Amino acid sequence: MQQKPPLILPRGLILVASVWLILSWSVAIGFRPPVEASSASYTPGVRLMLISAVIGLIIGWPMLRLSLGTASYPIKQTVLDLVVLLALVQVVVWPLRLVTPWSPARTAALDATLVAWTVLAGAIVASAVGTQRAGPRNIAIVACLCMCLAGPSLAILGLHMRPLDGFSHRLLQIGPLLEVHALSGGGRTAPRAAEWMWIGIVAAAAAATWSVLGVMAMMRSKDADRPATFE
Repeated sequence: MQQKPPLILPRGLILVASVWLILSWSVAIGFRPPVEASSASYTPGVRLMLISAVIGLIIGWPMLRLSLGTASYPIKQTVLDLVVLLALVQVVVWPLRLVTPWSPARTAALDATLVAWTVLAGAIVASAVGTQRAGPRNIAIVACLCMCLAGPSLAILGLHMRPLDGFSHRLLQIGPLLEVHALSGGGRTAPRAAEWMWIGIVAAAAAATWSVLGVMAMMRSKDADRPATFE
């Protein structure tokens, strides 16, 4: 029986994610302080940097991972990737309070939004990274692209349609890009109950998807351990 290679720390992912964040910071904010340093002067650049971070988490990472070889431990490898990425998210998001007017509650909501959508994207990655077939991998990449870009596309399309009621208009704006954009523009106010509700819905979807993956992995493990019978 061929022994599987050991699970290793994704050093390449750490390097790529760090470079992505540094480039996002340099493009959105730059390394030179503004003439009048204030939260009002920093916030637009910070919001742009967070949008870039979302694209890296929901599109860049899945495309990178799914373009590599088959993972020997799909769920464990994806969880390890998530630990690395979400640790970087914490390092980036919370210090931004120093240059923005965000309250602790709004910062927590932004953090929770990034975490929930990234974990959901991770479930999609884990479902396909263990196979060599191009079909499931391409479907997973398309799913991540739609998850990130469908909301903005529908929102733009909705601007040219007949007037929509509040709930329908809100459905057109769901997605990590628009969620982060809306939350980061709230200033000092606390997030609304509806914003927390949508974060909870995404988190529940991520938890449900990971639960299904876990059950399927347990079933495959039992089938592999079952001795073969010959009639």
